[in-house]
Amino acid sequence: MGQGPRQLWSEIGSFLSLERNVLVMSITGLLINFGYLTFQPFIPLYLRTLEADITEIGIVFVAIQLAATLVSIPGGILADRLGRKTIIVVGNAVGYALFFILLGAKTWTIALLTLFAATLFATLVQPAYSSTVAESVNKEERGRAFGTFLFMVYLGLAFGAAVGGYFSYRVDIFIVAGAGVIAAVIRLFFLRETLPPSARANRQTGHRSFFTGNLTRNVWLLLFALLVFNFSSGLGQPLYAIFSTDILQLSKSELGIMVGVGYLASMLGAFFAGRVSERLGIANTMSIAVILASLFLVPWLYAPSALLAIGIFSMSGFFAQFFFVGNQALMANITRPEERGSIIGFITTVAGFGSIAAPYVGSQIWIAMDPRTPFLLSALLAVGVVAPLALIHEPTAETSCPHCGRGLPVEARFCDMCGRPIHFKNCWGCGRELEESARFCDECGRDQPVLVVPAK
Repeated sequence: MGQGPRQLWSEIGSFLSLERNVLVMSITGLLINFGYLTFQPFIPLYLRTLEADITEIGIVFVAIQLAATLVSIPGGILADRLGRKTIIVVGNAVGYALFFILLGAKTWTIALLTLFAATLFATLVQPAYSSTVAESVNKEERGRAFGTFLFMVYLGLAFGAAVGGYFSYRVDIFIVAGAGVIAAVIRLFFLRETLPPSARANRQTGHRSFFTGNLTRNVWLLLFALLVFNFSSGLGQPLYAIFSTDILQLSKSELGIMVGVGYLASMLGAFFAGRVSERLGIANTMSIAVILASLFLVPWLYAPSALLAIGIFSMSGFFAQFFFVGNQALMANITRPEERGSIIGFITTVAGFGSIAAPYVGSQIWIAMDPRTPFLLSALLAVGVVAPLALIHEPTAETSCPHCGRGLPVEARFCDMCGRPIHFKNCWGCGRELEESARFCDECGRDQPVLVVPAK
């Protein structure tokens, strides 16, 4: 007998981890990124129309990366204290409305200030994004949920880039601003908060240093890996569009198609990434992905035709997406809910320092040496990400404290937040909570019965 529509939709939803929040974030993410990619790939070319040279374009991208670095920690802290939804809605609404200023910009310095401010608000929401998706599903489904979310995001990126190449810069700017504001309104009405007020009120930070108590070995290793990755990818960031048009001789529309098809390939990568990481492990998947993505960058630099350039660029984007999906899931898995936003903000901020100077360094290497060298150096450095990832021990299964709900390793005896025993019995005399193995009560002194487990 065939499946009914409701059962079929339920199975599809389970396969894709389509919990309500994942669905809302995915659809609005598609809208936002469709708008953003009608303009973002062409920012270097747009800056040229405002008479910016290679060095000045590099400076603009340094400013963008600086803005992305400055607010990640405050964004994480605010997400943990005010809730995820508030930060997402306000950040989206204000950040994308600022793009309307570019409609009247006459100099590249005005564009720099506008893009700096817009990026501040866009980055402010990133820890809340990751936390919302992670907290909307159980741990086992996080890779799949992030894969679904990024699948929709990259669908928007793909079509946005392809469409943006055929419009004027003025139309592109109007689309990115309008799409962002509309998405903020949708999230205001349909997104559910995942961090209840009680969890924010119970947050404890006084008795442990943030650095010694919250930043585990895994966090530091991932942070270092992202620091290297961000520097390597930042070297070519302001140069892709100019290299494509000046060296590979692509037109603006061909550049848009290349970026769009690249994001379509990334979309497919996001779709499969969650399932591959479940088999190979998240850190292993990320390592393999960054090596393959870097290798495909090299032949792209020498592509003799637009068709080959588009195909090779797409393969690099396909494998790179396994790294990005894995990164989101790994950050969620190595952090606890009540501190997740703050730690993700910290990781994003410190790792972001790797990309602040990189665009300027890349532009100067272009001038001092040749246009291909920044990209070759980028590919070489990216492979260095594998070493810290190999040292990460992915966390084992977790349990939760029966008293306060904090996530804990399964072998934990006491909760490190409320201090109470995880597996307990009550004293038969005074009712005090005791460990299951306790032989007497330290409150009233009465002997306690010891549970004997029969041998199998």
